[in-house]
Amino acid sequence: MSKMDITVSRDMTINTGNYSSIKPSVTLTLKDVDSKDAKDKYDKLSQVLDVLMMLETISLGNEMETVQQIGYKDYVRNLERVEGAVGEAKEILNTL
Repeated sequence: MSKMDITVSRDMTINTGNYSSIKPSVTLTLKDVDSKDAKDKYDKLSQVLDVLMMLETISLGNEMETVQQIGYKDYVRNLERVEGAVGEAKEILNTL
């Protein structure tokens, strides 16, 4: 029986007005899938990606709204203040 990897992506560009847009994008890969299970695994992976795409769209939309409310310069200043979050994110990634 042959094995394969299945990679599925979702992305789109959403115009948020005032010459601004967000571009949510998600990608997942399943490794070493039996070829006979490919269709079923693809369907399940696709369902998960649909949910992740919704979550990513919400997240990016919230960020864009924040940028528009406080302005780009203040947004960047706030990002510089939360550099500790990068370390936390790295720790979370290490647990995956």
